[in-house]
Amino acid sequence: MFASEFNKNIKRVLISYKKDAEDAFKYANYVCEFIKTKGIDAAVKPSMNITAADTENVGLVVVCGGDGTLLITFGKIFPLEVPIIGINFGKLGFLVEVSESLRDEALKKIFDGSLEFHPRMALDINVIRSGRSISKFVSLNEATIAREKSIHARIIDLSVHVNDVWLNDFRADGLIIATPVGSTAYSLSAGGPIVQPDVEAFILTPICPHTLTNRPVIINPCELKIKIAPQERNIFISADGRDGIKLCDNDEIIIKKHPSKVYLSASLSLNYWDILRSKLNW
Repeated sequence: MFASEFNKNIKRVLISYKKDAEDAFKYANYVCEFIKTKGIDAAVKPSMNITAADTENVGLVVVCGGDGTLLITFGKIFPLEVPIIGINFGKLGFLVEVSESLRDEALKKIFDGSLEFHPRMALDINVIRSGRSISKFVSLNEATIAREKSIHARIIDLSVHVNDVWLNDFRADGLIIATPVGSTAYSLSAGGPIVQPDVEAFILTPICPHTLTNRPVIINPCELKIKIAPQERNIFISADGRDGIKLCDNDEIIIKKHPSKVYLSASLSLNYWDILRSKLNW
């Protein structure tokens, strides 16, 4: 999908940046002034401070920072279906694919309609307690169910069903449910597979499983139901590393593919395989 398909919707642009990163802040303000020369309203906000009011009438989001800045921004604006341009001021840059050297060119391509955006899948996460929804999350990378970090490591028992069909009872330090976009993040660190990001799938990666035959599983998007075993304590669920909530025994987590898409800008000079080789030093 190209910028030309979004241009008619751009009435206002939101520019987010990594807090306390001076270079990202300066460039965010440069972007703001550039956008205003096109007769379009624009505003600059640190990613952590974005509110619902900041997203009103927004047709484009520009993120100046690293992957973490983009994930924070995503959590603040989603399910707003607008293109997100990620300009890399961080270290890794799997999600923010526009390099600093090509950032000015990317801005120009917005308005000639040639900047390309990739639609990506997100997770819709619902925590059920005693038959009632108590919390909902969205995630671009992953949902993680694990014990509180300050608590001494102890195995967790989690029962997993796929479309109401029992899959397995995982005994592990935790469980990561990742999207293909998130397959190169925490899931990869825990031994999960790399999945091409335009594939639609759920990746289940147990963290340090007690039984070595409990391996990562890739499944079609579905209704995934995860139940916390009785007597479990100090377990949390978080989305994309953001603050989550504490779970109780017998809580259920329902995870589905979110109906809205996330539109991320493509690199101007590299394809996915180039980026993968570069970031993983292959």
